[in-house]
Amino acid sequence: MPYSLPYYRDASQLPGPLPDQNEIEQATHTLPRKSEFHARLVVIRDKYVVKYGSHVTENEGYALLFVDERLDIAAPRLHAMYRDQDALYIVMEYIPGVSLGTAWPSPTERCHRPGFYGGVNRGPVPHRYFYSREDNPAVTGPFRTAEEFARAITLRLKEMWSQSNHHSFLSDYLGRNLPSALCNYPPMFTHGDLYRENVLVRKVVDSDGNEEVYEVAALVDWETAGRYPSYWEYAHIFPLLQWVDDWPEYVEKVLHPLPLEGAMMRLVFNDLEF
Repeated sequence: MPYSLPYYRDASQLPGPLPDQNEIEQATHTLPRKSEFHARLVVIRDKYVVKYGSHVTENEGYALLFVDERLDIAAPRLHAMYRDQDALYIVMEYIPGVSLGTAWPSPTERCHRPGFYGGVNRGPVPHRYFYSREDNPAVTGPFRTAEEFARAITLRLKEMWSQSNHHSFLSDYLGRNLPSALCNYPPMFTHGDLYRENVLVRKVVDSDGNEEVYEVAALVDWETAGRYPSYWEYAHIFPLLQWVDDWPEYVEKVLHPLPLEGAMMRLVFNDLEF
């Protein structure tokens, strides 16, 4: 830390030669990708996954390096990251598995204590809630306190509504209350997008050798990873829980449930995603 481009893992640690541009462009084995992000995700020789495009961000690659070097978390290893013209290429380890979303149907810090809230490489918060057309650092970060982090969300709301030439009274309410309501949370390294689709699982035989069960193979899609307030991992996904199956109950077994913080983020979601 910090990391920089281009990055290439030592050849002795690679599963084979890195794919060249032609092989990447001609690849036909593609993986599903969220439509709002303009990126292509391809599998090469069942050894590599390459994510590339003009909207792919370096933060995901830096997050994979951080996880590989410092944490005991199942995640793909980064083998290379570089730019070619206006596109960023992230070459990762290929890990066989299916998303948990596919498999699911079958199976106290003080407010003003300084810290760091931002991207893996100590840059702005890599999440769309902190986007600023004017690159206003009060909105994009990085931040020193959880209170500044929460206030940035309210500033983002005001920018968005101002640009739309409309007014939101909910935005006013959040501006008055969100920073003080969400100020007592230390920074924590956070995946930032912990939905079922980003959890790869595989079938293994249980310890008794009697039946197949699922185990986590890897967490993928680390592009919004960074140091967020400790409530973020749970509260950020809370607004999108569908309550049509037992997934929300299982989320509580993995993440400490924070229903009040989740409810506050639901208000943010309602105002930002109008």
